[in-house]
Amino acid sequence: MFEVLVNPKKAQEKPWLLLFVGILYASLSFLIVNFFFSRDVILSRYSGLLMAMFASLFSIIFVYHSIKLDERENLKDKSEIKAILHDWKILSMFLWLFLGFVIAFSFWQIVIPSVANFNSQTETYCVLNNPLQFSSCISSSANLTDTLAEISTIPKGNFLSIFFNNVYVMFLVIIFSLIFGAGSIFIIAWNASIISAVISLSIKFQLSNLHLGLLRFMVHGLPEMAGYFIATLAAGMTSFAVMGFVKKKLSMDNLLKIIQRSAVFLLVGIVLLALAALIEIFITPILF
Repeated sequence: MFEVLVNPKKAQEKPWLLLFVGILYASLSFLIVNFFFSRDVILSRYSGLLMAMFASLFSIIFVYHSIKLDERENLKDKSEIKAILHDWKILSMFLWLFLGFVIAFSFWQIVIPSVANFNSQTETYCVLNNPLQFSSCISSSANLTDTLAEISTIPKGNFLSIFFNNVYVMFLVIIFSLIFGAGSIFIIAWNASIISAVISLSIKFQLSNLHLGLLRFMVHGLPEMAGYFIATLAAGMTSFAVMGFVKKKLSMDNLLKIIQRSAVFLLVGIVLLALAALIEIFITPILF
């Protein structure tokens, strides 16, 4: 039912509409897990994972049709500039969707505060940012006040560790895109939930400071997510182009053009991930 709220073709004209779609989907995911699974002895331990999963399920139909629409456009004989502009429209739609996820997850975590809501995300953050003191970082999660103090003093690590982790996530996005088509949306929803968990903790669950928390993490989060989405488009374009060539719907010349454009997209994505890592290390701490 919810997947028909915004038509992917119409969304290209107004990508910002996906902000509200993302807010709706993430809100539904949070509330469903919080009210139906949080009291379950087993499933409550995986609340954070379930939230990302439900957000993915809500979004996957839209993402699938968006990628298919982009792939059909790439099969047409059009100039490189027009093709890239069309790809940019799809990319902006995904970015707005991701931003909606982050806003909604952060809002509800502040309104209904509980470390259990994003337990898996907190563990992931501790692994990436404080691996040598992982046990103490996780044990502090039992108390919100302790967790706030722990999160605020966790070192950010170095450029290479953050960059290679980002590249690893990009690799997963590419694999998911090649195997499941729109399956990469789970990786995106998962990263949005991690950022939201850290935002709510860093602003001490004060709703009045939500905008500051969003700004702090979006400074490096947006170029990072753009890199992931570009990888999704590149993998999708290549996969569909190869299938079009096999079915004799695409000429060899157009196939090579699409592969070349996909390779350029991947390089741009890697550059964006490097830029995001540099911003996270050197700029975000200065601004905030």
